[in-house]
Amino acid sequence: MSLLIKNEIGKIFGKKSSWIYMVIILIAVVLGGILQKNFTEEPSKNWREETQARVNQLEQDLKTAPEEEKEWMMADLQQQQKYLDENINPNAMSNWHFMNQTVYGITTLVTLFAVIVSSAIVSSEFSDGTIKQLLIRPHERWAILLSKYLSAVIYSLLLVIVLIVSGYIAGSLIFGTGEFTAKFFEFTLEGGRKIAEIGPQFFLKVLYYLPSLLVFITISFMLSTLFKSQALAVGIGIFVLFLSSTLGGLIVMLAEKYTWAKFLIFPHMDLTVYALQDKILEDVTLPISLLTLSVYYVIFMLLTFTIFQKRDVSI
Repeated sequence: MSLLIKNEIGKIFGKKSSWIYMVIILIAVVLGGILQKNFTEEPSKNWREETQARVNQLEQDLKTAPEEEKEWMMADLQQQQKYLDENINPNAMSNWHFMNQTVYGITTLVTLFAVIVSSAIVSSEFSDGTIKQLLIRPHERWAILLSKYLSAVIYSLLLVIVLIVSGYIAGSLIFGTGEFTAKFFEFTLEGGRKIAEIGPQFFLKVLYYLPSLLVFITISFMLSTLFKSQALAVGIGIFVLFLSSTLGGLIVMLAEKYTWAKFLIFPHMDLTVYALQDKILEDVTLPISLLTLSVYYVIFMLLTFTIFQKRDVSI
């Protein structure tokens, strides 16, 4: 099996596109850092004095403000006071702030490239006419298919590593190194804010991102075994990727009325929600989402290997 995996990884890196994807991630990280540096205020050493002055000004303005403005002014006042109470610089910026804000957002590119590679890894054998030569080797079909799947997973994880390492280096060079456990306010999906530690929060998001990435790889890999056309497999894989985010939000709203909607896969595809809040819906927590994804994962894998075992490889 190890030789099969090594051979498949060699095939992946034998294509220029596989290296180009890594270069694009590096460029995206550097450009993201430069843009954030140019459009972000420089952290002030006197931020406490400035924040206290803001609090004092808001307290004065509240006395004469129109009723329709008092609500947002009070919310701003409370937030400014929280910065002081928790000793959190609202304009703080370091490599870990960059990692949590910008680098994590680039995981969308990682998922896209993982989907493209996974969608093409089997279908390209049909398109190139090399599937027969592949299957005449003294290996079971399931072993050949598993080696391709594991190779796609390994390559995708390498993309994640490239993103994290390049993000840390670029962030350190552009913004300087900061405290790993520095506190900051993270926005929740409901519009509130929670106090978190910047470094651990970033890695928590990455940890929650990995199961979703694995499911996208699995769906794309299944499509790669279903279609002999590489273009069709990749196209549908990308379509599913972008459709999932849209459907996820719609089905979450639908699930508030219909219980069955909670068991569809799309609301559970973005587990990073749990880095911000404990529930997606009133009774949908992380264990339920993981269980739901696990069930779909097993179904996708069974379909993939069953179809490939019985597939007519005539070209």
